[in-house]
Amino acid sequence: MAGLRIFLLVLGVFLILLGLMFIIASADSDFLPRLIIGFSMLAVGAFLIRKCIREPADKTVVISRTLELSGDVNLEDLTCEKCGAGLSSENISLKAGTIFVSCPYCRTEYQIEEKPKW
Repeated sequence: MAGLRIFLLVLGVFLILLGLMFIIASADSDFLPRLIIGFSMLAVGAFLIRKCIREPADKTVVISRTLELSGDVNLEDLTCEKCGAGLSSENISLKAGTIFVSCPYCRTEYQIEEKPKW
């Protein structure tokens, strides 16, 4: 990619110099076609140089996770396995793709496991 940028930069400088030569040569005779060619070469060369020098825009990557529950899901009251205190949704967190519950009373943290339906 860097080689292509250098090539386009050199091509842009070359087109600007060639365009200046056409503009200078238009003073001698047959000025209108040489003037048009000269200014168009200047414009293309300036565009190539600007395109090569400009920094590429940062790409923003958004990663999102969704949790899909299979089967019928019933809302139950959560209680701490150690002390039996009631837990709310504020005590649930998602770490490394698994659901963890932390008890604010006894400071116990454990992973929620789905028990088999049978």
